Amino acid sequence: MTRHRSSAAPLAWLYAALIGYASLYPFSGWHLSGVAPLAFLSLPWPRWWTWFDLVTNLIGYLPFGALAFGALVRSGVRTRFSMLGALAAGAALSFSMEFLQNFLPQRVASNVDLGVNVLGTLGGVLVGWTVHVRGGVERWQAARDRWFIT
Repeated sequence: MTRHRSSAAPLAWLYAALIGYASLYPFSGWHLSGVAPLAFLSLPWPRWWTWFDLVTNLIGYLPFGALAFGALVRSGVRTRFSMLGALAAGAALSFSMEFLQNFLPQRVASNVDLGVNVLGTLGGVLVGWTVHVRGGVERWQAARDRWFIT
């Protein structure tokens, strides 16, 4: 596949920074809690949860999945590997945020959040893939070229 300049890569990085900000705010009180940092991976379904939290996590990672997929596919990576790479990037980002939340007293690390974030990333990857296979990116590129280059 041909490489194209794309704003998807810097936008994916900016969106990852936004996720980091939202996941780790207020950034104060860092400490060791005495709990194993990976203990959240084996916790049962949380006693207190809301649909709002689940939907927010799902929707929160959806744009990241689409942007990461777009960045990879536009840089010339084959579609299948772009999908897997974007999904892996979303999973790694989510795992990093959940891991770091262990050290913040106002945050709670959760395996449910991790799973829902990965599902959100997958949803974004599928949206990006759909736009890609239907030629949406090429049509946008052609329109952009007409507007700004000619």
